[in-house]
Amino acid sequence: MPRIQPIGIDLGTTYSVIAALDPGGRTRIVANAEGESLTPSVVVFEDQQTLVGKSARKLGTSKVDRLAECVKRDMGAAVYSRPIRGEFLPPEVIQACILRQLKQDAVRALGPEVAAVITVPAYFDEPRRKATSDAGEMAGWNVLDIVNEPTAAALAFGEDLGYLTPQGDPRAPLTVLVYDLGGGTFDVTIIQLRPGDLRTLATDGDVQLGGRDWDLRLAGHAADAFASEHGSNPRANPVSWQRLLGEIDEAKRTLSVRHQTSVRVEHEGQTTHVPVTRALFAELTADLLERTAHTTRQVLKDAGLEWSQIDRVLLVGGSSRMPMVAEMIERLSGQRPERSVNPDEAVARGAAIYAGYLLAERGLAERPATFRVTNVNAHSLGIEGVDPRTGRRQNAILIPRNSPLPVRRMREFVTRTVNQNSIVLRVLEGESSQPEDCTAIGRTVIAGLPKPLPQGWPIRVTYEYGTNGRLSVRGQVPGTDREAILEIERERGLTPELLGQWGSAVAADAGLDPFEALIAAALQDQPAAETQPLELLPAQDATTDDLNPARGGDQEPLSAPEQANGQRLPADAIADGGGEPHASSFPDSHPGIQLERAPRKRGTGTLAYLTGHLLFSALGLVVGYYLLCWLAPDANFLHLRLPGLHP
Repeated sequence: MPRIQPIGIDLGTTYSVIAALDPGGRTRIVANAEGESLTPSVVVFEDQQTLVGKSARKLGTSKVDRLAECVKRDMGAAVYSRPIRGEFLPPEVIQACILRQLKQDAVRALGPEVAAVITVPAYFDEPRRKATSDAGEMAGWNVLDIVNEPTAAALAFGEDLGYLTPQGDPRAPLTVLVYDLGGGTFDVTIIQLRPGDLRTLATDGDVQLGGRDWDLRLAGHAADAFASEHGSNPRANPVSWQRLLGEIDEAKRTLSVRHQTSVRVEHEGQTTHVPVTRALFAELTADLLERTAHTTRQVLKDAGLEWSQIDRVLLVGGSSRMPMVAEMIERLSGQRPERSVNPDEAVARGAAIYAGYLLAERGLAERPATFRVTNVNAHSLGIEGVDPRTGRRQNAILIPRNSPLPVRRMREFVTRTVNQNSIVLRVLEGESSQPEDCTAIGRTVIAGLPKPLPQGWPIRVTYEYGTNGRLSVRGQVPGTDREAILEIERERGLTPELLGQWGSAVAADAGLDPFEALIAAALQDQPAAETQPLELLPAQDATTDDLNPARGGDQEPLSAPEQANGQRLPADAIADGGGEPHASSFPDSHPGIQLERAPRKRGTGTLAYLTGHLLFSALGLVVGYYLLCWLAPDANFLHLRLPGLHP
């Protein structure tokens, strides 16, 4: 059986990198077709050809309407934010084109037996993670897993220091803060390294903050300077603006090694060189840098640590090369940050190490795994419910953010009515108590409950959150043989059928033409959002089953929910499929949250409502007319006469 080559893919906003793990367990970067380690994450869609990378970036300055870049920021959305030749493509399809090119580079260098781990920002929510996994599938990759970028970077750091084996040297535990500023996203994560063990303590980030925002600030300054001199603004012309962004990228790199440079601005046949200093660049972007500093302080607070407890600060991501970043980190931490692993390569190298670890865990590698990884979730998971005292919808959190993964939570519900046949759950991801401020992952319905079930029969629902940040839901009806693993009906994302169709179009590498027939279908196939709320217990009453053996947890059946003080809730306090819990069951500090059964189809209800409204309106007009005629028999209303009312 041919050896499967573990691959790590840093699918970046502006650049992507591939790394491989050699038989000796060391990582190396895989060069692309141009012999370079960095592949621009840029796609240009010709009618019958798709260009990716350096050639696409060069051609994109003149074919802006066919250019797709910074697609990573739109992952999880229904469509990419900019039209491609007037059409809107799903972002995962564009990412699949990039991943297909990366696979061609990997296969050319290593052979066809490859399997990959793809990295994502730690702050990516579940829809974004799924979209990334779908992109890998469409591109033809054997995707082993999705892993957080700071975790991957820490693995590369651990490799460099010898922490990836139990016998590693040095032996002392190391607490590392990973500051990861990429082209379009930002993460900060605190990780504890021990020989043979890597454990994430806390993570935070911003998926709409990265080096691109620094570029836009500097480009805006240069455009304004040009407009002041010539009276016209390059922003008004897409080609001029795209050309300017290319100049800004070069100027930003120059300012990382020199204190001043100039930016060439061309527009409408006129050219200006705008002088820029490192100090001016820092002034223009001071608020962006402060946003990263605020997030860094917050993650320290979440981990319960002080700066004196941080042993190393690791800078990752190409944008962390800006001198202002290192200066800010040194002011905050009191220590000089380090780049012992190349910031552009660290994430891909760590992903390759993790790919090798997964293959070893599955018995598909020649060497056993020598280390263990424990991650945390970046976002809380909850359910939309209704507070019976206020009638307001709220997000009841079951799994708080920064919970060690994998984790499992169970909550009991009870049926609202006799012979209730279904229960609907709407899963939310986010910290806000307001559902509209959270990400709706999808909805699940437990249907076909057995009969006869009395009112108040318990229904157990279990959330299981995996190491890759993916969620599964299980429903169980105690006392019966009903137990089912439930597939989430996602509110965003492509269906399996469309994934196959898009994958065939991506594999054909035939440009935009084959995609056009699929675009309308992709938009029409987005499932409608469910607006009916559920009911469940207060978040404090969820039980935890820690699946991580490193923490001493087990996989025994879960007990019934308990309050924070360890006392079991009374049976009549368990929230159900509709009715309010007894008022005496809940103290004021722990209100019950109501759940509703799966709603009936809206089309039938809407038709009945409109029909009734029209009938009652017509009846009201007739009754009113007869009443007026009775009160004023001599009047001739609307010149009409009805028999029996007039002499």
